[in-house]
Amino acid sequence: MTKSYDPPLTTNPHAPLYRVDKTIKAAQQRLDAAIDAKRHHTSQNLAYEVIKEAREGLKKSEQMRVLKIKELAQKAAESDG
Repeated sequence: MTKSYDPPLTTNPHAPLYRVDKTIKAAQQRLDAAIDAKRHHTSQNLAYEVIKEAREGLKKSEQMRVLKIKELAQKAAESDG
């Protein structure tokens, strides 16, 4: 269950969004691992908590990306104007 982003996640280590995108990819992997763990283990309460934390981490990473995009757009507007 991979979400699509606009602009797409970058793999170029020199791109300004690379560090933020790398954080999103790591958060997605943690969420996928938590969901897999829930399928294979009997402790449903613990698995639920881990999934909840992973989703919160992914949401924070996505919010951080939005802020970074706004910051880059603002810098571009200032340098153009």
